[in-house]
Amino acid sequence: MKDSIAALLILLTVFFTKPSFAVNNVYEFGKTNALSHLTLYSTVDIKTLSPLITHFISLNPDIRIQYEQMGEVDLYDRVIREKDQPKAGLVISSAMDLQLKLVNDGFAQRYQSVITDELPTMTTWRNQVFAFSLEPIVMVANRGLFPNSEFPNNRQELLQTIRKYSNDIKGRIGTYDVRNSGVGYLLASQDSRQANTTWGRLLEAFGSHKVRTYCCSNEIIDDIESGRIVLGYNVLGSSAYQRVLKNPWLIMIIPSDYTLMLMRVALIPKNTANARNGELFLDYLLSDIGQKMMQTENLLYPIKELPGQSPQSLSPSHPTRIIELDQQLLLGRDYAKQKRFIEEWEYALELNAEIK
Repeated sequence: MKDSIAALLILLTVFFTKPSFAVNNVYEFGKTNALSHLTLYSTVDIKTLSPLITHFISLNPDIRIQYEQMGEVDLYDRVIREKDQPKAGLVISSAMDLQLKLVNDGFAQRYQSVITDELPTMTTWRNQVFAFSLEPIVMVANRGLFPNSEFPNNRQELLQTIRKYSNDIKGRIGTYDVRNSGVGYLLASQDSRQANTTWGRLLEAFGSHKVRTYCCSNEIIDDIESGRIVLGYNVLGSSAYQRVLKNPWLIMIIPSDYTLMLMRVALIPKNTANARNGELFLDYLLSDIGQKMMQTENLLYPIKELPGQSPQSLSPSHPTRIIELDQQLLLGRDYAKQKRFIEEWEYALELNAEIK
């Protein structure tokens, strides 16, 4: 393989500080004798970002990248633990609130460039955290196994479906475990704000029908594909879209009552020695080249409006609720509020307080 093309070496390291959610996958890209390196901490699945990393290295062959993939809460904890000697040059997460909290608590440094200056105001905060993708939160179902193929188009229809096909659907719905998943907590708390009554009834229905809980979207979709469950709720749109393209038995449902829109965001840890290369990769993700690749390769929903109609585009008839990158997000991470929300979630889902 040519030196200018990234060689992907997959190394697996497992940390058992928390059950299943703290798995840390480490991947290496680029030449072993590259002049400089960049360590990325990220919650994004490697299959999604590897084409972008490989292309970045083809443009910057003197940089070697170590990509460490982990859960949102583990990533957040890791940045705090390493505050005196940050290892990562860039930190990427879907848990917007946890990223914002890192910024607010002084763990991120400022960055400004011609490219970041072009971003819409809603996609940056204090020049310390930057959104590079904006994607819908969806439902995913198995066409062949869903009861009578009566797919719900919104949350009210999902409630009706659960009641109508109670026996067929019991134990066969999946969603995030908000106790362990940073993005899962964020989405659930946003649901509770957007439609409190519907959300409460939905939680009760999930609880009485033995909902299964997961760390991440890909694990939910895996179980939908295998038939272990027939529907996933609050799944990341990019993950769902990639899998639907490959498997005609899967269907992605964009809720018609309202569609939450989530940003994937990046920050540069304060005092990291890796800062310059982190800035370069951030600018690449935000550049027209990087954004266009996200779109044409069906990797992520770009944050910028690009020419041409993307097959991932939302119908204008779907009301959207963008989760805004502002201080309001920090309120949901107040310790007392977070504790109360999780306890209520556990009670509604008829779960005990122990982490699975």
